[in-house]
Amino acid sequence: MKASETSNLLLVDPARELPSSLKEISGQAIQVLQYDQITAQKMVKLRPELVLAPLLSERFDILDLAKRLEEFGFTGKLRAYSRPLPNISAIRQEVRAAHPQLDFDIFTLPVDEFRDN
Repeated sequence: MKASETSNLLLVDPARELPSSLKEISGQAIQVLQYDQITAQKMVKLRPELVLAPLLSERFDILDLAKRLEEFGFTGKLRAYSRPLPNISAIRQEVRAAHPQLDFDIFTLPVDEFRDN
């Protein structure tokens, strides 16, 4: 990747403040928005290739976010993170069936007493 090329990542509703080390990843432009801050105008301006969000939060779930992104023309990668769940493959299939134009996947994070998703 050339120095002038960057990949745009949109982090939605992070459980905690983004660690400073993540803010300075070479070749990666990271923007953080809350769910209700996502608008068509911001999606055009940010042009994310990847959207990263919790599978489930107090205000939205990944299906809500996928629908909103689809309404704003997003067709890139959507990644959800979650604590380990027994039905990850069923959730993955449900989201992919509802939003086939998105490149969707889920990854699990180790259990953390300070994070509920």
